Amino acid sequence: MRQLANEVRAVMIAADTYRRAMAAALGVGVTEVSALGEIRQDGPLTPSELARRLGLTSPSVTSLLDRLEAADLVVRQRHPADRRSVLVELTDTGDELLVAAFEQFSEDVASAVRSASPEHVRELGELLGGVAGALRTRAGDRDGMVIGLDRHVARRRRSGDGAAEANSGSS
Repeated sequence: MRQLANEVRAVMIAADTYRRAMAAALGVGVTEVSALGEIRQDGPLTPSELARRLGLTSPSVTSLLDRLEAADLVVRQRHPADRRSVLVELTDTGDELLVAAFEQFSEDVASAVRSASPEHVRELGELLGGVAGALRTRAGDRDGMVIGLDRHVARRRRSGDGAAEANSGSS
């Protein structure tokens, strides 16, 4: 199982590298790409909802939205149900760029698994969906995450292999 975890970690690192490269190609930062992805996935969002999802402060989201608006990727409009609030939505340009980015990503993933049988690709998709769900669940349980980390640190300290194993693990 450790080898599987290492492979999943390698995919996560590769995906993060890919996301940075895509952000550079779009002419924005990684946080901006994350914001655009959240808006595209779930439709118009309030700045406070975007801040919560991205783990940013309100002033940081305001600055991020200013940059995205200046790049003609998003627009802030009055919230139809709450006139004190605004909704952030993609512009046509922002949507077009995101669609192109997702299409490029899909093509790159398809290219990587082209030699696999359709059955194996389906199984891989199901497995990855399960891994993603488990990781989202753990990420949503902050207390459980802290308890789990504490447990692993204590175990490694007891066995005396913490530093040696941490330095020999794959990156």
